[in-house]
Amino acid sequence: MRMKALEAHLEDYCAHLETKLGYEDSDWQFTLNGEGKQVFGLFDGLTLIGITAIFTSGEDASGQTGVQAMSYIEPDYRGKNYSALFYQARFLFAAAHLPWTRLTVSHRRGNESSRRAILRHGFTLTGTRQTNWSDGTRDKEFLYILDLEALRAAC
Repeated sequence: MRMKALEAHLEDYCAHLETKLGYEDSDWQFTLNGEGKQVFGLFDGLTLIGITAIFTSGEDASGQTGVQAMSYIEPDYRGKNYSALFYQARFLFAAAHLPWTRLTVSHRRGNESSRRAILRHGFTLTGTRQTNWSDGTRDKEFLYILDLEALRAAC
């Protein structure tokens, strides 16, 4: 599913398809080992129709920041608010992962569905940066943060 998402929507991801094509089984197992990270599947019965992930941010040496990423829902299932299930699953994981004090998420300029979902789930815009996207272009990335301590208190 991850490879399908990257192939279909290079413009929306920072991950490069060529890198993932070179992944060995051990690389995928590391991605899925659950140690400070989790990948979730969205199913229609037994059919996988979407994925999302949450993991410790590599940009925070303290290990206190979780980052939401890899969200993809099959086109026929979009617009049905299934992304709310992604947020719920990631928030539950994050609340239980005590090293984290904040969550981050981002989107590329023009990705309005991501922007709306991010804001609807309580994130605050913190800034923008220029990013090299996997489609080979450089464009603006919008960065958001959520206070995880406040989220824990609300649960």
